[in-house]
Amino acid sequence: MSFRISRYTTCLSILTTPGLCILGTAAGELLSSKSAHAQIISLPGTTSGQVIPAKKSKKTQTKVYQKKGSDNSENIMVVGTHLGARETEQIQPVALITSDQIQQSSAMTMGEVFSRIPSMNFSGNSYSNFGGSCINIRNLGTARTLVLVDGHRMVEGPGGCVDMNAIAPAMVDRVEILKDGSSTTYGSDAIAGVINITLKKDYTGTTLTANGGISDSGDAETSALTATHGWDIMHGRGNFILSGSYNYQAPVDANARKWAMHDRAGWDNSPGAPQYYGSTYTPNGYFVAANGGAPLTSQPGQLGNYSVTPNGNGGFSPFGYANDYDYSQGNQMLAQQSIQTVAGSGHFDITKNVQFYIDGNWTHTAGWSKGVPMFIGTPATTLTGNSGEMIIPSGNPYNPFGEDVAMYKRMMGLGERYSDLQNDQYQATVGLRGSIPHSGGWTYDAFYSFGKSVGEESQNGQINWVKMENALGFHQTGGGGSTTGYYDPSVCTSQPGCVLINPFSQTLSPAAKKYIGVTDDYPSGYELRDVQVTFANKHIARLPYGPLGIAVGVEHRGLDGYSYASDFASSGQASNYYYTSTSGGYNVTEVFGELSIPLLKNLPAAKSLSAQVSGRFSNYNTFGQTYNWHAGLIYAPTDSIRFRANLATGFRAPQIGDLYAGQTISLSGAHDPCGQISEYGALAGIVAANCRAQGLNPSTFKQVNNAMKYISGGNPSLQPEESRTYTIGTILSPTFLPGFSATIDYFHTSITHALSTPSLQTELDGCYESANMSSAYCNVIHGRDVSGQLNPVSNYEENVGAFKEDGLDISAQYNYDIDYANSLHFGADIQDVMAYKEQNTPSTPFVSYLGSVGTPKWLANGTATFTHGRWSFTYMLRFIDGMYYFPSSDYNASFTQWYKINQTFYHDVAITYRGNKFTVTGGVRNIGGKQPQFDALGDYNTDPGMYDWQGRYMYLKAQVNF
Repeated sequence: MSFRISRYTTCLSILTTPGLCILGTAAGELLSSKSAHAQIISLPGTTSGQVIPAKKSKKTQTKVYQKKGSDNSENIMVVGTHLGARETEQIQPVALITSDQIQQSSAMTMGEVFSRIPSMNFSGNSYSNFGGSCINIRNLGTARTLVLVDGHRMVEGPGGCVDMNAIAPAMVDRVEILKDGSSTTYGSDAIAGVINITLKKDYTGTTLTANGGISDSGDAETSALTATHGWDIMHGRGNFILSGSYNYQAPVDANARKWAMHDRAGWDNSPGAPQYYGSTYTPNGYFVAANGGAPLTSQPGQLGNYSVTPNGNGGFSPFGYANDYDYSQGNQMLAQQSIQTVAGSGHFDITKNVQFYIDGNWTHTAGWSKGVPMFIGTPATTLTGNSGEMIIPSGNPYNPFGEDVAMYKRMMGLGERYSDLQNDQYQATVGLRGSIPHSGGWTYDAFYSFGKSVGEESQNGQINWVKMENALGFHQTGGGGSTTGYYDPSVCTSQPGCVLINPFSQTLSPAAKKYIGVTDDYPSGYELRDVQVTFANKHIARLPYGPLGIAVGVEHRGLDGYSYASDFASSGQASNYYYTSTSGGYNVTEVFGELSIPLLKNLPAAKSLSAQVSGRFSNYNTFGQTYNWHAGLIYAPTDSIRFRANLATGFRAPQIGDLYAGQTISLSGAHDPCGQISEYGALAGIVAANCRAQGLNPSTFKQVNNAMKYISGGNPSLQPEESRTYTIGTILSPTFLPGFSATIDYFHTSITHALSTPSLQTELDGCYESANMSSAYCNVIHGRDVSGQLNPVSNYEENVGAFKEDGLDISAQYNYDIDYANSLHFGADIQDVMAYKEQNTPSTPFVSYLGSVGTPKWLANGTATFTHGRWSFTYMLRFIDGMYYFPSSDYNASFTQWYKINQTFYHDVAITYRGNKFTVTGGVRNIGGKQPQFDALGDYNTDPGMYDWQGRYMYLKAQVNF
């Protein structure tokens, strides 16, 4: 039986990708085989709004294992329930994207499909998640969104989240998006919502797809090739589908866009006036007196009171912000990436009551990026005996100062850094499902799933701290952290391969580069084992207004992870990072149950009234036990309107990385409060007093680098997060206005005991804004080094945070058939965030971030599509609300709103032609070529996850069926 959507299924458009369909109908025909037509609301370039007759061709038929009810109708499985499609499934807001919409859009990966849905934040192919794409529903974090394939969990990628790019779009039959907590159905992680990707089950024939795109700047090229073939087994007793694809994304340098050509991540004291600045680690270098040496008088600069840098004329000049190094001249906004995927899915009817099913996939992701040369100044750690600063001893023949000086310098002689990222992910699921003969309607589903993800990053251009000291001839005489010593060239000449270098030169000889430079590797991986058995009976008892349904089951999961440090990284000899190897795992056993209860039906003012309740008990070998529940109600007074309400608890267990991550010293952007006193407004006096108490002069102190060192790692004592979610909504499908449908849902989510890692800036501000540095945040600050710079700050996860979010999801669509060959579709999708608050610790108040950078109040889009025969023409409007940036990380209302990010409108167009055996789609995103808004907290002066940074982008896609 073909999978079809009822003509009156409520659908909505999604930001730049219209076609998200809310599962809800006027007369209870929820995904039922009784529906005669499929209403397709498409992604850009698809035949949006066109009503297409259900096809009988086997080539397009999708048979899904179905459970028959007493009315002999066949209902398919839907996310959020173990009981299959029933009226009660409309209790929770579930949205749908179909395979036609995906295949006819410009999206080449599943990550792109989700990239612009309101209420979802998207991370693209960043290096931090090994080139993956992670989904974040309602800004609550990627770890709080559960991703499933056919109801089965996916293994995490090395970035600690499910990589959406590991799922082949050609294998996808539909995507179900549940924007509601569902811990009772699926267990941990389903706090913000669930994304269930359902694979094609029956397909015969061959489909070839090719697509590509390019920006109007002639870069950011994308290309993809996909081949899919499906065939029947033993005259329809089974079916198997195999698909292979290759995707390529070209890199884009930061200086390829004028708005990103210079670092503007800072701001001055004038509202709305951001300033340019970068790193004090410059190619010329930045030098300060070491060990309390006397001020210099024989040169134009003056050590001790001023930092100096070579002026190019053989002398030295005081160092100021104007001398900062511009990162954008060597970094990339977008990494080069290729994705290869092979996926298969099949099933076979062993008997009429037993079906065997299997699916699997392998994905290889390769990424390549470049960055500016590495810098050197202070070591990542002094625990292994490293000196506190890189010292040029007074006896060094290149030292013109006559005293020891500390060097802070970008080592241009080592050349640009290059990162090579390789990630392999594979997963397979096998199972049996069917009905139990003579059992009164009981069915079962039992499966085992295994997944593994292995990644490795190799990066050149690292610096060996000890060998750098040798090359400067510095013989350290003190212990770890000391900067005392003397010039001794034998520390170099006695070492094989060592070459003495001129620290004031921007070049290095090949021999020196080989001796000092290091290429380091970072392997990591995850493994998932999941076994589950579910029994269900949709008619276990007959109640006055319909059958009582029940589902019960048991699940056991095991997860393991590792991250290995090289000998170089764990030795402490790396100049700017330090970490140790680690591994760990946990397992959990769970039991769950679900009831669907019909309460009223076909009564005056009560067309239907149904309830759903469910619960899950979980026993972890790490933190212990937890129990969660859900209750929902849906009421339809007439065929034209329904009301629904849900209340649920949920949880998120600490992930492998949360518990067992190795100790690491890394870099993150943050400013030292003692270097920017004026930013603290009314609290500037307290901050200045705290700085003076540490022996600093706030009027002259300068932070060496805005990339600050911090210590992080796992915390085995972490407990699960806890959540409470409720939604109240209505579904409109008026019988007096055929083709119109709408949904309005109010949502509230609160999370307690949240796993929270305060930002470095939050920790620093919280400490220095407290009188006499009395805040608990001061416990993570470990003093300053001999030059006055902050030592690495501790930054660990704890169960101390909390979140609260309220808002509205509003969607509407109207389809109008002008005649048989012509139709119109209008759609809108709106998210209104009414409140978004965070609490860093239980003792601090909730702080509202609504309307601040990264949390716009409004996100919306609208679409209009005209279909004429085989042609369709789509226009889309996308809207992102304006936001404010506040100068202090606590967003205290007493601070001046320094600048505002303006509202943004984007305009997209697409044209599609559908032939008998082929489809061609072409379009332009951001047809006006609008530049992204300036965002001081984002990458390259903007937020690339929020705004279209590529500019005007053209794409073309062709699909051929055989």
